[in-house]
Amino acid sequence: MPLITLPYLVRVLGIEGFGLVNYALSFALYFSAVMQYGFTITAVRKIAQNRDNPEEIAVIYSETITATMLLIVASALVYFPMVLFVSDFYQHFWLYVFSFIFIFAQALFPLWFFRGIERMRQSAIISITSKLLMLSGMFILIKDESDYYLVPALNAAAMAGCAIFSAFWISSQYKVSYKIPSLKKIKDVYREGWDIFISQLAPNLYNNSAFFLLGVFAGPTAVGFFSAASKVIDVFNSAGMIVSNAFFPYLARNRNVIPKFHKLMLLMGLLLMILCFIFSDFITTILFADKGTGIAYYIKLMSCGILAYFMTLSFHHNGLVLAGKDRYVRLISVWVSVLFFLIGLGIVPVFGIYGAMIMLVGARIMMAVWGLFFYKKYAADTF
Repeated sequence: MPLITLPYLVRVLGIEGFGLVNYALSFALYFSAVMQYGFTITAVRKIAQNRDNPEEIAVIYSETITATMLLIVASALVYFPMVLFVSDFYQHFWLYVFSFIFIFAQALFPLWFFRGIERMRQSAIISITSKLLMLSGMFILIKDESDYYLVPALNAAAMAGCAIFSAFWISSQYKVSYKIPSLKKIKDVYREGWDIFISQLAPNLYNNSAFFLLGVFAGPTAVGFFSAASKVIDVFNSAGMIVSNAFFPYLARNRNVIPKFHKLMLLMGLLLMILCFIFSDFITTILFADKGTGIAYYIKLMSCGILAYFMTLSFHHNGLVLAGKDRYVRLISVWVSVLFFLIGLGIVPVFGIYGAMIMLVGARIMMAVWGLFFYKKYAADTF
């Protein structure tokens, strides 16, 4: 889908308009990590371990949905006052409103449920159908640079449709009904998921901040170029995320195959990194035509982060987490994220887009290296 929307949006909105949309999204994504609270890992793990116990699955579902909704309310109480009182945000009020609706609808989409019961085909059908409708709306409604606010609006509508339909589907097909859990149960959910939450939240300090700081110090045009290059990298990275998510429940029950899975992931990451580097000029020409001047160079520089991303998925999520060493994942995420956020504060204002690339790719490489180190030291012998 990004390979279709990306060139169209860059052509219609221009690099500056595309950068403005991604700048607003980078701000909203700080709150996305709070809303999701690492449930994409913790809830999946619990459901996978109780997949033959429908009553327990219903309890996990209700607790996770309730915990998410409370975090959405808390996030809104912080987000909207900032949008109202910061003039640069208020100037594009609806852009930030729709960006928030998109990320809270995304938080309510129970992808973790389908992953836990290993029914990813169903969630994929729901997601693809809604995205195709969104894509149609994008080509029909977005015609010039002034339509930039419709990008998050259409994304929000598609994601809200996914969340609503999924709730009805889960209730009718799996007989999982929502029941309001006790406050004690919700507290337990937050406490149990704390380490994973921090490990998921901390990367925002270098990931989203690379875009946000670039927008603050270099403007939306720089964000547009950086976003275009990073989204191409994300297409390659998404292959690793898909494989990682698909295998996670299986690996949770069949721990003896984890070392083989790691070899597969590393081989995939290395191959995709090489392909991305070699074909970056061709990809840029196909996607962006004359508007993509310079983007291929940025893609080449960022391509080394692909292997690092695959390593992180292997040794963090499908290594330390499955070994019950969540604490080490949290420690790595926090220290690396804080370090590169501080580095970014110093280099992005000076070096602009190159500083943002150092911030993003450098953090991913260090996360991967430390993940491998802690995995070898504390988890490798358990599989």
